[in-house]
Amino acid sequence: MIEIAGGIVLAILFLALLPAILAGAYLVFVAGVVLMGIIAAASVLWVGAQSPEGLAVELILGGIFLLWLHYEIKARRQIAAEEAAKEFRPPDLGG
Repeated sequence: MIEIAGGIVLAILFLALLPAILAGAYLVFVAGVVLMGIIAAASVLWVGAQSPEGLAVELILGGIFLLWLHYEIKARRQIAAEEAAKEFRPPDLGG
């Protein structure tokens, strides 16, 4: 009888803590993916830096990425400003 009650209590505790367990599993998964990305980027950088030609290619690609990032951020800011301007209503001065 005690074993059955203990099993029921355990099942209820497991179900009550399931959201926290899933959130923890998701956090571990995301941390693993980020860590794999960092390791992959470091290995690509290391392989490319073994020769002057590889380093030149990496620097060129890095420059292209930074240019793209600059214009992407600029475009997003402009879109956000346009949306804010659409939502803005000047105050009614009662005139």
